[in-house]
Amino acid sequence: MKRLFPMKFINIFSTLLLCIILLASCNKKEKDIVFEQTVEFANANWDFTQRTLEFTAHITDTISPHRIEAELKYGPDDERVDQMEISFAVTAPDGGTSSVSSAFVFVDDEEESGITQQAKKLSNSQVRVLYAKKYFNRSGDYHLRFNRHSEKFDNYNIQSLTVRIVRLPK
Repeated sequence: MKRLFPMKFINIFSTLLLCIILLASCNKKEKDIVFEQTVEFANANWDFTQRTLEFTAHITDTISPHRIEAELKYGPDDERVDQMEISFAVTAPDGGTSSVSSAFVFVDDEEESGITQQAKKLSNSQVRVLYAKKYFNRSGDYHLRFNRHSEKFDNYNIQSLTVRIVRLPK
C-alpha cells in the first residue's frame, strides 16, 4: 500500500509552518505602538500655514526604550520639493526639551536603483526614524512638535504625516 503523502513532504510542510508561526510572533512583539497620530492634508497640499504640527502623547512606561518615527505619504507625481528638511522636538512634563533634525529626500527616478524605484512605486511613503532609542524619564503628557523648514511655499502632493512612538523590546 502506497502512502498518499510521503513523510518527506510532511516534514518539509511542518518545518515551513513552524517558521511562519515564529516569524509572525516576532513581528507582533516588535511593533508595540504606544502612540500614533496622522495628519491628513487637504488636496494633498502641506501648505505653509501648517508647517508646524503639534501632538500630545501620554507616556506611562519610563523603563522601556522607545523609537520615534515619522511616516510621510505622498502621491506619484513630481510637484513636491526635492528635499524637505524637518525638526522634531519632545518636551517632557517637567519642561525639559530634546530635539533632532532630519529630512525627507525625494530622489529622481534616474538616480535610484531598480529595487528602490519599485519599492517607491508600491508604497509612496517614507519613514524617518527621529529617535532610534529614546527613554521617557517621567510619566505624563509629552508635547511633540514637528516643524517643516521651508521658504514661504506650499508642498504639493503630500498626503499625510504620521508620528509614531513604538516601545522596543528590552
